[in-house]
Amino acid sequence: MSTENIPILTYLSITKHPDGNVALDKERLRFLRIKFAQSYQGNDLDDDHLRRQTIEQLFENLHIMKDTMSLDYVDRAIRERSDSDAEFEILEKFRGSVQYLEPITSPEKKKSKNPPSSINQIDEKKVKLLNDIICVIHKKSPQSEINDFISDFLFQQVQPSAQSKSVPLYDGSVYPLPRGTILDLFIRQQMIDRGTITFMRPRSRFCLVEPISLTDEFDSWTFDHFHNLFDFWLTIDLTNNKNHFPNQWKLYANAEIRYIIVDQLSDIDADQTSKNTGRPTTKSLESFLRGICRIEDNGKFSEWFKALVEDENIHTYSHLTNLNQKEWDRIEKLPMNALKTIKFYVDREKQTVEERKTKRNVDSSQRKEASYSKAEIRANLHMIKLYVIRQLEDQDGIETLPKLDAYCVEKAFDEMREEGYEDDGLFDEMKLFFQPLTITDDELTIDSSLLIALNKEQLAEKRSLEDEITTLNDSLRQEENSLRQLNEQCDTAKEKRNQDYQQYKLDSSRNENRSYRKQLEADQSWAKKSDEWKEKINSVNRKITQHENKFKDIETDKMAKENLLKIIEQNLSADNSKIDNRLIKLHRGFIMYGPPGTGKSVIMSKLAKKIGIAMLGPPLAAGELERPLVGQSEAIILDLCMRGNRLPHLMCCVSIDEIDSLAPKRDEDSSEGKVAKISVLLSVIEGIKDVSNLMFFSATNRLNMMDEAFLRRMSGKFFVGRPSSDARKRILDGIPKVILQPNIKEKLSTATTNFSGAALKALTSAITVHYLAQKRLNNKYEIREEDALILADRTARQYQLFLGLNTLPRLLLHNLDNRRLLSRNANHGSRDSTEFHLPETYRFTGKIIISLHDKCVRTEVIQKNNQRHIIEDSLRKTEENLQQLLERITSYGNDRNVQLLQLIDLNLLSSKGAYDEKKIFETLKERDHLCWSCSGPKLSGREFASPILNGLGLLVLNCFSLWKIHNQYLYLYDECKENEKWIIPLLWTCLFYFAFNEKLEKYRC
Repeated sequence: MSTENIPILTYLSITKHPDGNVALDKERLRFLRIKFAQSYQGNDLDDDHLRRQTIEQLFENLHIMKDTMSLDYVDRAIRERSDSDAEFEILEKFRGSVQYLEPITSPEKKKSKNPPSSINQIDEKKVKLLNDIICVIHKKSPQSEINDFISDFLFQQVQPSAQSKSVPLYDGSVYPLPRGTILDLFIRQQMIDRGTITFMRPRSRFCLVEPISLTDEFDSWTFDHFHNLFDFWLTIDLTNNKNHFPNQWKLYANAEIRYIIVDQLSDIDADQTSKNTGRPTTKSLESFLRGICRIEDNGKFSEWFKALVEDENIHTYSHLTNLNQKEWDRIEKLPMNALKTIKFYVDREKQTVEERKTKRNVDSSQRKEASYSKAEIRANLHMIKLYVIRQLEDQDGIETLPKLDAYCVEKAFDEMREEGYEDDGLFDEMKLFFQPLTITDDELTIDSSLLIALNKEQLAEKRSLEDEITTLNDSLRQEENSLRQLNEQCDTAKEKRNQDYQQYKLDSSRNENRSYRKQLEADQSWAKKSDEWKEKINSVNRKITQHENKFKDIETDKMAKENLLKIIEQNLSADNSKIDNRLIKLHRGFIMYGPPGTGKSVIMSKLAKKIGIAMLGPPLAAGELERPLVGQSEAIILDLCMRGNRLPHLMCCVSIDEIDSLAPKRDEDSSEGKVAKISVLLSVIEGIKDVSNLMFFSATNRLNMMDEAFLRRMSGKFFVGRPSSDARKRILDGIPKVILQPNIKEKLSTATTNFSGAALKALTSAITVHYLAQKRLNNKYEIREEDALILADRTARQYQLFLGLNTLPRLLLHNLDNRRLLSRNANHGSRDSTEFHLPETYRFTGKIIISLHDKCVRTEVIQKNNQRHIIEDSLRKTEENLQQLLERITSYGNDRNVQLLQLIDLNLLSSKGAYDEKKIFETLKERDHLCWSCSGPKLSGREFASPILNGLGLLVLNCFSLWKIHNQYLYLYDECKENEKWIIPLLWTCLFYFAFNEKLEKYRC
C-alpha cells in the first residue's frame, strides 16, 4: 500500500494559534536538515541543479509533496547556518503567505470563506502592560574600567529608595535592580519616551537603545551611543526561550526591573536582534538582502530581491557594491526608502572592510595590546555618561558633566608621547586649548567659606578706603583754602602794584618840567619798586603752582581710591557665589600648520578618539569634499556638519587635512564655487546655521594662503615644526646600540638638521634594514660614519631636504673626506669634532660672526659679572666656504637645542630670477617647505637691515652674495624651541665686520 505524499506545511506541523503566534515542529525541521546534509555531502550550495536534485530525492524518501511551495520552504531551510535561522525563515515565509493565514491542522481542512485579516494588523486596544522585565547588560569588552563604570555610575543611587544600596554582581544570575539608580531611571525613561512598543514578529529580546543610522549627501553614517563597549537588552524570561514579547506592549510605571550582567549573549534568537547584533552576511545577494530585512524587521525580502534580480538584472552582492551613485539613482523598481536602507548597509560593509584592512597593517606587538588605550576607554565611557545624563536631564539628582574629561585630555597627550611622537612642547599648548571643555559646574561654584573670607577682606578694605578718602577730602579743602588765600594775596599785590604805577604816572605828569636827573631818579625808583612787586607776585604764583600740583595729586589719588571703592561696593553687592560661564569661552576649532612630514595628520586622527570628541566622519582630505556639479560640495559639507545636531550632548568634530584648498583667500579673482564653500564653512561656525557643539580639526602647509575669516574662527593655531636637536636624538635612540654606535648617532643628529619627523622615521628604518641585510653577508659588519651619512643623504634627497644643490649629510660627508685627506697629507690626526661644541660655562648673546678673511669664529658671551666678552676660535684648514662651515654651525645649534631654520643664500634667489615677493616665496618654499614673509626687512647692496626675528632660532647669511642682488625680502619662519635668537653672518671681507657688528648690536638690544 503506497503512502500518500503530504505538503511541507503538514510535515512540519506549521500552525497559527488564535493569538497570532505561529509554531512548527522543531524536531522534524532538524531531522530534515540532517538528512539533506547527509545526502548533499558538503557540496556547493550555489549549485542550483544539484541542490534541487537532492531536495527532490529527499522528498521521495520522506513522502513530501513535490510542489513549488515545498521546494521554496525546504530551500530556505537548508541554506541557513543554524536550526534557529531555518525556523525563522520558514515562519517568516509562512506569515507572509496569503494562502495560509488561517490555522492549519490537517491537509483535509478547507479554508474559510471569509479569510481573517493579516497577522500584521494588530489591534491597538490590546496593549499589554508588563510588570516584570529583565535588563541584560552585555559587556563587549573585558576592560576593568567597564566594571568600575557599571558600579560607580550606572548603579549610583541618585534618588531615595527603600532598598539598600547594592553593588552589581557578575556571576551570571538575575538580581533585582535597585530603585533610584541611574540605570533604573534610564530604562524607565527610555520606555516612557518610546511609548507603545510594536513588534511585527515574535521577539524574545529587545534592544533598549538603537544606534544613529543615516545616509546623507556625504555617505552613510552610524554612531553607537555605547561605543561597542556594552549593550542593554530587555527580555521577559531567560529560562524559557518560547516566551516572547507581546505584539504590542508597554512597561508598567512601577514595574519590577531585574538585571543580569553577561559577557556573551546566547545564540538563541540571535537573528531577532536589531542593528546592534552584527551585519548581514555577504556570501550572496539573497543572503545579504534577507539579513537586511531581518534586521529591519520589514518582511520586504521577496519584493526587494525580485526588483533587483528580475527588474534591475543585479544577481550578485559584488555587483551591488560596485554600483556608483548614478546607477543607484537609476534603480526605479524600489522605493526611495528601500534604496536608502540597502545603500546604507552596503556603505557600512565597505567601511567595515576598510577598518579590517587597517587593523591588519598594525604590527603584531600592537595587536597583542588592548583594543582601547587608557585615554580612549575613559573618553568613551565619559561620552556614554553624557548620553545617559542627557536622557535624564529632567530627573532629580542628576548632575551635569563637562564636555570632556580632564583626565582624558592629560592622558591623551601623554600616550601620544609614549607612542613615540616628539612634540617639542606642542602638546602643552594644545592642552590649554581644550581646558575650557573640562570645566565643571562645581568648579564654577565659589566656596562659601572663601567667599566669606574675601568679603571680610573687602569690607575692611572698603572701610580703609573710606577713611583715606575722608582724609583726602580734608586735604583738598585745606589746599582749596590755601589756594584761595594765595590768589587773594596775588590779586592784592597786583592791585597795589597798579596803584603805585598810577601814582608814578600821575607824579610824572605833574612834574613835566623836572630836570632830567630827577626824572631819571623817579624812573629808577619805580623800576626798583616794580621789580619788588614782580618778585612778590611771582613768589605767590610759585606757591599757587605748588599747591595746585599738590591739589591735582590729591585729587588723582582720591579718584583712584573712589574708583576702587566703587568696584569693591559692586563686588559686595553682586552675587559672587558662582563664576559666570560666559567667561569660559569654548573654542570652535584649531589649525595645525607647518612643513610636510611633521605628524599633523597623525595627531588629528588620534586626538578626537583619545579625548572624547565624536567624529562626524572619517578623517578627510579637502579634496574628498570636492564634487563636479555646482552646489554638491556645499551640500556635502553642510550635511556632514549638521550631523552634530544629532549628538547635542557631545562635542563633535570634522577633521580635514589640507584645509587651505577648501578655504583659500577670497579676492576679486575668486571663483563663485570657492566662495560658496567658504560661506558654508563660516555659516556652521558662529554663522546663521551655527552648530554650537561642532569643532574643526584642520591642518595645512600654507597658512598664509587661507581665508582670514576662517582663520579668525580657528582660535587655536599650532605650529608643528621639524624635531629639535634633542627630539632628533630621542628618535635616533630608537635604533639599538648594536646597530649604531653613540658617536655616529651624535653625528646623525647634526646631519639630520631640518629633517622632518617622517624623514627621521624613514632614516631609522633604512639604517635598520641596511644593517640586517649586510649582516647576512658579513656577520661582523658594523655601520661606519660614512655609511650612516650616505643613508641620511638618500633620505634627504627622497624628502627634498636640500641646502642649495646638496643635502646637509652629503656636505658633511665631503667634510669628512677632506679632513681625512688633510690628515694623511699633514701626517697628523684630525681635530676632534667636539671642538665644534660651545662651552657650557657661559651665557650666550646669540651673536656669532664667522670671518673667512681672518680665519676665525667670534662668539659673544656674558660672563659672571654680566660683562660681555668675545671668544675667538680658529677655523680648520678644511673650512674655506659656507658648505664646509655647516657642520660647525649645526653643531652649535645642537648644543643650544636650536634648529637650523634658514640658510639664506642670495645667489639662489638670483639664479631663480626671484625678484618679486611671490617668486621669492615659492623659491624658498621649494628648499625649506615653509617660509614666512616679514613686511620690512631687506638686503640691499652693503646695507644690512636686520629682520624682525621674533622667536627665530638660527639664521645664517652668506654675506658674499650681498654684492650680487638688491632689494630682496627675507622669508623666515619660527621654530625656536628655547626661545633663543641666533644670527650668524658669514663675512668674506673685513669691510663688513664693523657694519654687521653695529647692526647686530641694535638688533640684540
